[in-house]
Amino acid sequence: MTTATEPTVTPAPAPAPSPLSLWLANRRNRMTLIAGGAVLLVGIVVWLVILDGQRKQAYADRALSAAMSAAGANNLPLASSELQKVISTYAGTPAAGQAVIMLNQIRLTSGQGELAITGLQEYLKSKPEPRFAVQAAGLLGSALENAKLPAEAAAAYLVASESAEDAYLKAEYLNQAARAYLNEGKPEEAIKLYRRVMTDFGKTPAVGEASVRLSELTKGAM
Repeated sequence: MTTATEPTVTPAPAPAPSPLSLWLANRRNRMTLIAGGAVLLVGIVVWLVILDGQRKQAYADRALSAAMSAAGANNLPLASSELQKVISTYAGTPAAGQAVIMLNQIRLTSGQGELAITGLQEYLKSKPEPRFAVQAAGLLGSALENAKLPAEAAAAYLVASESAEDAYLKAEYLNQAARAYLNEGKPEEAIKLYRRVMTDFGKTPAVGEASVRLSELTKGAM
């Protein structure tokens, strides 16, 4: 009895490694790929954050516009309510900063001086950006003067002057601080500020008032 011989099977050659697998086999290449992916991920996250911020600002601007429309129609209770919503919902946006200023202006004109003072003081404690700090501190100074608190008003006006970038505003708030010091019975402090306006801000319109007041206080000695 003859036994059939099984055919010999030659194993297929292993496929050649692809260029990608060869590239990934290099540890430095793998680390480069991982690092690149991390950078891409960070870029996507940053882009999403920026996009979210832009969307938030757009919503805040629309809400502020609605509040301003209510104020323009002399509906101050509605305007105040809408401004408070802007402040609480969109904190940190420029619209929220402007809403703080507008809300406390409304409070002052509505006879709510104490509430305005408290609101502005709390806002300034949050260290707002300079353009809003100037307005808030100047408004606080006015509110404190109306409340017969000239020393505190002078301090607020000085904060406004320090926060201002424009020379005109710096000098104007120095004059207001000097006036508040005079009302407090501190002419020496007022003289110092008027002289500072004359020395540091001689090209601003505020120098006219400073010159007149300084001449009055020093009897012409300046």
